[in-house]
Amino acid sequence: MATKYGSRPTGTDGSDFWHRESVAYRHKMSSINKARLKMDLMLQIVLCVLMTVRILPALVSFVGVGPVKQLRKWDLPAQDLWEYMWSISIIAAVLGLRSIPKNEVFLLKQYMIGTVVFGLLPIIYGIVDQIDDLYAYLNEKRWSAQFFGYPAVIVWFMFLTAAIQLHGFGLYFSMQLLKSWKINRTDKKLR
Repeated sequence: MATKYGSRPTGTDGSDFWHRESVAYRHKMSSINKARLKMDLMLQIVLCVLMTVRILPALVSFVGVGPVKQLRKWDLPAQDLWEYMWSISIIAAVLGLRSIPKNEVFLLKQYMIGTVVFGLLPIIYGIVDQIDDLYAYLNEKRWSAQFFGYPAVIVWFMFLTAAIQLHGFGLYFSMQLLKSWKINRTDKKLR
């Protein structure tokens, strides 16, 4: 496009923006860690839904509805206390999801506390509770319960391994987000 007063001075046509416009590193990392934490929390919620389906027969009988015919057909071992405690960690995951859009530090800290109390501690208890069964299965090839035809101890340790990894990564990503958000809040206070 021609200008009224001749040619445009070099460097003012917008082609030199690459060295002036860049996103700060903490904002890049915040965006990346938000996406990672969101994916991690979604997987935690899926795992919680699966656990809720697993403990559903006991929940239904506890409420007093009585076992539904379909629930009686499931070949599930008895529920343990740590399974109920771990299912509460879905509340922490929801708090983590709510903290992401507006960088809410308080909710993210609540998520971290809830993950440790209702996520990691029941998992550690579950590992301690199931370690004898795992030892018996590995050495003697015997097991006390089955889960849809598979040894329950193997299914539990697959679940516990996945859950501890999800909670560990979730805590790591939330720590990274807290670091980047605190820098941002310090900058706003200085202005």
